[in-house]
Amino acid sequence: MKLKSLSLAMYVAVAACGDSTGPDVRVLSIEPDVGLAVGTGGTMQFEAIALGEGGVELSSAEVRWSVDDPSIASIDANGRATGVSEGFTMVTAELGDRSATAGLEVYEPPAVGTFVPGQSYFGREDYIEYIPGTLPVVLSAGHGGSETPAEIADRTFGVVIADRNTLELTLAVRDALIDLTGQAPHVVLSRLHRSKLDPNREIEEAAQGNPFAERAWAEYHGYIDHARTVASARGEGMYFDMHGHGHAVARLELGYLLTGSQLDGTDASLNGIPVVRQTSIRELGRDTPLDFSSLLRGPTSFGGFLEGEGVPVVPSPGDPSPNGAPYFSGGYSTREHGSLNDGELVSGIQIEHHYPGLRDTDANRRDYAERLARVIRDYMLEHIGYFEP
Repeated sequence: MKLKSLSLAMYVAVAACGDSTGPDVRVLSIEPDVGLAVGTGGTMQFEAIALGEGGVELSSAEVRWSVDDPSIASIDANGRATGVSEGFTMVTAELGDRSATAGLEVYEPPAVGTFVPGQSYFGREDYIEYIPGTLPVVLSAGHGGSETPAEIADRTFGVVIADRNTLELTLAVRDALIDLTGQAPHVVLSRLHRSKLDPNREIEEAAQGNPFAERAWAEYHGYIDHARTVASARGEGMYFDMHGHGHAVARLELGYLLTGSQLDGTDASLNGIPVVRQTSIRELGRDTPLDFSSLLRGPTSFGGFLEGEGVPVVPSPGDPSPNGAPYFSGGYSTREHGSLNDGELVSGIQIEHHYPGLRDTDANRRDYAERLARVIRDYMLEHIGYFEP
């Protein structure tokens, strides 16, 4: 259901009801202005805010709640709406001689029996896209979207700058893996601008209370979870969270959930079990015969294979640590979807890409994508045994 063109004036109203026997209410409003209930039986909590003379907040315990169309939703005495069928209706709160209205959308996600590899699937309003694959490889890009729908207010705290061309880069890597292996990775993309949603954060910072952004956040991580489940059915797999950075040093930054200070330490300091347990490649670290420092920055590390392709990268054999320079160690998505926890078979790496020479032009993106595809294949062959002839 399209709500983008509707203005707040259609969602919020304050009017006299003609009942002067109740409390002296000067202002009555509903939060949120527009709510979202997902599916039949899905709920949305509305709150009535009543102000009396001088802006004093009044009790809302006696608010009377109703919906315009009970075939779409019901609402109880506490302001909790429940979806009945897909559609849009108005919610009304009444107290004293005042009333206020808010909008409620009931959204029914499309039922998907089986995800077909190569076919795009979308969440509500097409904000999130999932392209299933056949490889035990998952790629996600959460900061490269450009859509700025009016129904989602701009985020008021946190980073809001987009990562230029990371969606295009991620799709180029998908193409390169298909060309190289004959198989496709799973791909999950957020097409929302980062000013509207940052899926690489906890939901509170990511969506900042907007129900439509919260829904997109849930879809984004839900698709990644599904892709990881499919990937791990074949044994171990890999998850790569694709980002862009603007740091002064033009090199890839590989995030394993270890800080720059930890990587600045000695190999011996990285080889202990406590360090392995902190990382998003814990499953690989548990199985490898290598010292863990070698898995992070040795010749057969992910950085080592990239360095062999002529890509500047940290950590790697030639550039083993940030050496005090700015460095992204991995964020929410890498923590949630890597192998940080026991039993997780899909290990994760956050890849932060510099802009010049990698993300700036279509030719550069495709050239780099071919190199990255080879690195993914060689790394997984070396450490997981996948692609074994």
